[in-house]
Amino acid sequence: MNFNNLYYFKIMAEFQHYTQAAKFLCITQPSLSRAMSILEEDLGVALFEKEGRNVRLTKYGRLLSSYVSKGFHEIELGYDLLHQFKKKDSGIIDFSFLFVLGYHFVPILIKNFLADINHKNITINFHQCDTATSIKKIKDGSVDLGFCTYMPNEPDINFTPVLKQNLVCITSLNHPLANQTSLSMEELLPYPIISYTESAGEIQSFINRLFSGCSKKPNHFCTMAEEITMAGLVSTNHNNCIAIVPDLDVLDSFSIKKIPIDHPNAFRNIYLATSKIHPTLPCIEVFFNFILQYANFLNEKHEDFSL
Repeated sequence: MNFNNLYYFKIMAEFQHYTQAAKFLCITQPSLSRAMSILEEDLGVALFEKEGRNVRLTKYGRLLSSYVSKGFHEIELGYDLLHQFKKKDSGIIDFSFLFVLGYHFVPILIKNFLADINHKNITINFHQCDTATSIKKIKDGSVDLGFCTYMPNEPDINFTPVLKQNLVCITSLNHPLANQTSLSMEELLPYPIISYTESAGEIQSFINRLFSGCSKKPNHFCTMAEEITMAGLVSTNHNNCIAIVPDLDVLDSFSIKKIPIDHPNAFRNIYLATSKIHPTLPCIEVFFNFILQYANFLNEKHEDFSL
């Protein structure tokens, strides 16, 4: 299939005049005539028939013209759409974020971004996923940028810190530690602790380092991928289990107690991950910069990032 010949046919079907069509296409009339002959030979049917000095479409020509016109119309629409992406105020952004950020922080962020009239032609597609999945999507190009935790050994990814979350210990309401106003890492050792899976990113290795100065290793209970499920299990007080998690507002709906941890490094960072390899559209740079400015604004207001 020769797309040049199909385009020539589209123009010929509009003019139904070789001289006029050739002039429009900026080619010679013999070149146009040869292209139409090749197309007719490929298809095995006549597309044009003579009508005085002009030509007209045969019934087969009219049939092909209906499909070719629709096809090139769709191509032109796609071209025009992508052509708009050169502008910083237009485009499609695929954005990923951790599940817990979808309850409050991300909706408010997006609301503020889209409230700007300059962003009205920017479309954002959302992907809620864990850190490992988010990084995979950014690396294969299906996601442009995403909120996640840090993952080591990812040389093709830029990690820009944007949010700081305090870590707390969660217990059931009738847990032996529930009445404490703060807890040292040593005080957590007697109790089974729920850990994060590797797909959650760096947070578990960071939590493990908080125990480095303790008299013994923590009492590992089980692994889970995210905080909602952790809080659900902790609320049952099964085996007096506990968990160390970011201080998230969404956990307040569970029958648990959130207790501050007495350790100078009891916090984690949320990062904005982007690819070092894939090209970046102007609208993605606009969104990236908006996120940084929004996070800085909250920092300056000393907002609580319990989210």
